[in-house]
Amino acid sequence: MSIRGIDVSDYQPNVNWPAVARDGITFSFVKSTEGATFVAQTFARNWAAMKAAGIQRGAYHFFRPTSSVQGQIDLFLKTVKLETGDLPAVLDLETTGGLSAGELCDRAAIWLEAVEKATLMRPIIYTYPGFWDNLGTTRFADYPLWIAHYTTAEEPWVPGGWKTWTFWQYSDTGTVSGVSGNVDTNIFESVREGAVSYKVADIQKELRIKGFYQGAMDGKFGATTTAALISFQKSQGLNPDGIASLKTWAALMRKSPKVVVPPPAPTPTPISGVRLTQVFSSYQASASQDTALIWLQSQVSTSILGEFAQKWRATAVPPDTNLRLIDVGKFYRGLAQQDQALDWLQKQISPAILTEFAQKWRSQSTVTTSPIRLIDACKFYRAAPQQNQALDWLQGRISPAILSEFFRKWQNANRL
Repeated sequence: MSIRGIDVSDYQPNVNWPAVARDGITFSFVKSTEGATFVAQTFARNWAAMKAAGIQRGAYHFFRPTSSVQGQIDLFLKTVKLETGDLPAVLDLETTGGLSAGELCDRAAIWLEAVEKATLMRPIIYTYPGFWDNLGTTRFADYPLWIAHYTTAEEPWVPGGWKTWTFWQYSDTGTVSGVSGNVDTNIFESVREGAVSYKVADIQKELRIKGFYQGAMDGKFGATTTAALISFQKSQGLNPDGIASLKTWAALMRKSPKVVVPPPAPTPTPISGVRLTQVFSSYQASASQDTALIWLQSQVSTSILGEFAQKWRATAVPPDTNLRLIDVGKFYRGLAQQDQALDWLQKQISPAILTEFAQKWRSQSTVTTSPIRLIDACKFYRAAPQQNQALDWLQGRISPAILSEFFRKWQNANRL
């Protein structure tokens, strides 16, 4: 469905925006700035009046390639204050100013990136086919395109690597109530279920970025896309009709501000200086570690160990296993329920006992610098993804001849 819009500048000095709205115009772009010093005389009045009339508004900056780029950025951002529901900023590119295509694009890119960062919306590029084709670049094909092409064809010419257009300025001789004389007329095509187009793929891409869509970005507007779009619309307080209208598109273009999340508060260290979860995550079944665990078990009452066994056995240990703390080390895999059981046990043990256990554990658990033995790797293998990746990496670096000989020896050992 085509949504009608116009764009105006100082050439239309006295626009009656309520009359424009009554004529079926739902959006409009207005010239705001040009170069590093010019501000349109009618901008402030038009900007406020469009909002009051309920017309979705956008502002465009006419780029002067040889003027100060930073000056143009500052002027636009000082003049235009985008609000929720407004359309993204527009960069009007239709003159090189005598620069090469590369120089023009380099300078335009600075403006685009700075304004996107400041407004949290990717700007729209306005241009016309003849100008852009002469540049011979596809550099900005990931920006929304507002193309000016006056033709009787059903679609405009799309240059420069763009796959589709977002806005089409199809005439500069339009007539609209509330505007004296000719005015530029534009359309935006909303899409809905059943559509198949690059525009649909763009909608799917934005929905995925925002976490509402996990399907294929195939450009096919099916039930999955509709459901994702409705969820997004509800989250934005928009009409949840499943149609990618201009208001929905503008909301999709708006990025969420980056929130600086403070780092989580460190977990308080127990008085003993050791956590049982840390102890068992580093357990390697060495004789010294087993000695420390046996000592700790001797300091805990049978009733507490029995209750701990019930909490623990809900996770991994077979019911008929005689639960010892050494067995806990063998079966520990860092599961949430296991950690909960160990945290419970830690609270039942006095700080004095835990402190002495920490001394025994740390004095016995020195880390050696010798390489790991494959025997130890087999002893602690638990089919964890990282363990599998490490073994696959090792296998890829051992010659087939050595692996074949190892396999032969392994089979012979299993026959004993």
